[in-house]
Amino acid sequence: MRAIERVFSTQDGQFKKLGFGPVRKSTLADANKSRPVEVLEDLFQYLLGRAYQVAPSKHKNLKLKGDVFAMDSTTIELCLSLCPWAQFHHGKGATKLHTAIDVANDLPQFAVITPGKVHDMRAIKNEVSFPPKSTVVVDRGYIDYSWLNELNQTGVYFVTKSKANMKFKVVESRPTNRTRGHMCDQVIYLKSAVGSKYKGKLRRISYNCPDTGKRLTFITNRFDLAVQTICDLYKARWKVELFFKTLKQNLKIKKFLGTTANAVKAQILVALISFLLLQILRFSFKTSISIPDLMAVVGTLLLLKQPLKDLIGDLPRVTRHPPGLQLMLF
Repeated sequence: MRAIERVFSTQDGQFKKLGFGPVRKSTLADANKSRPVEVLEDLFQYLLGRAYQVAPSKHKNLKLKGDVFAMDSTTIELCLSLCPWAQFHHGKGATKLHTAIDVANDLPQFAVITPGKVHDMRAIKNEVSFPPKSTVVVDRGYIDYSWLNELNQTGVYFVTKSKANMKFKVVESRPTNRTRGHMCDQVIYLKSAVGSKYKGKLRRISYNCPDTGKRLTFITNRFDLAVQTICDLYKARWKVELFFKTLKQNLKIKKFLGTTANAVKAQILVALISFLLLQILRFSFKTSISIPDLMAVVGTLLLLKQPLKDLIGDLPRVTRHPPGLQLMLF
């Protein structure tokens, strides 16, 4: 935080033109500790709406109607002695960020931030909803048959891996192309007491993945798509993993400026807001520059009196030539 104060002091003239006085470390610390995060949550939702106004709307690889969301969580380690509210396990501290990414444009839909020990399903079950006719792709950690039934009743599709101990009855076997790794395509009903919380039929698909050689088994309530499309839908789940990787590597959520739950949540929300602002820039200027490269440009040149379109619109590509035999003298 002292480093932030030092950077701000070097731009004192710029801040005075904006009507700001000196920014002190104590002021930042107090704001970080007690400022309501609801302000940041509202700003996140506002910027999400702005991002959709300029975002591409088509799926590049998935030719189907309706939105596709990939949902997951990521664990962010914290020091338990400094953050006693962030209980995880084995004497460690952590917080979790739960979100869903729109596969068409990589935009996060919400941010549920909890202590690390909170189970994924408990975190989102009564907190988030999805529009009818959209498809939600999740891993096995989100299998809660009452929640899946709720999605089905509200017109939301889902694709997930099935559990190994799932008990079911096959009522129909559809033809498959085994040369493409499509081992089975079945219509089933769940049999167990737990499974009975899902009212209705499911589709069970077994697939030999050519990339890993492993057999994957999915369950879904989509009966209208080809087997390969269901497999491709689940494969698109990696987009949320890439989002978490980008967030952690580029947007400052590995080390925190405060130790209270409010401060940690605020910093994560600021990182998400920064991500949305960067995506709005990318979509607005139709540039293919990556988020890390764009972050470097904006972070370096943000206080310059120069239009952003001049800085971002025509960034030169870096061409790397193989080294020759002659050593470089300078």
